[in-house]
Amino acid sequence: MKLLGIDPGTASTGYAILEILPPGSAKLLETAVISTPADDDMHKRLKQLFRELKAVCVKHSPDIMIVEKLFFNTNVKTAMTVGQARGIALLVAAEKNMLLAEYTALQAKRVLTGYGRASKQEMQEAVKKHLDLPKAVKPDDANDAVAIALCHLFKL
Repeated sequence: MKLLGIDPGTASTGYAILEILPPGSAKLLETAVISTPADDDMHKRLKQLFRELKAVCVKHSPDIMIVEKLFFNTNVKTAMTVGQARGIALLVAAEKNMLLAEYTALQAKRVLTGYGRASKQEMQEAVKKHLDLPKAVKPDDANDAVAIALCHLFKL
């Protein structure tokens, strides 16, 4: 079974493909960031995100998409654009008939580190440790996508 973790954003969307291995472990197959040009119109940025997420799904055929849920944001403009990127991810999941799970960053932090206010560095170390990786996943958006997928794996 394959999981697709998504850390949504219009400027930068992190994604990660994990393959579930018995018993309850996983292998990181791919992680990267989809970046869209800030000077493009929003509808063009969302179209690019849609195309690239679909291409990831065609390449890996994930069974479940795990999307970071927007918990709270004091910047309304940022919350709106993240919401639009989340909508694109959800559309891809629906189009590919994937199961869907959603968790907040707080939930992922709690599951991976035992502490809901873990720093970015603590999360990088947790992902590295849980997947037995030689180095931390960079950039942060890619690591967050891996973390949200691991959160789901550990809740299975």
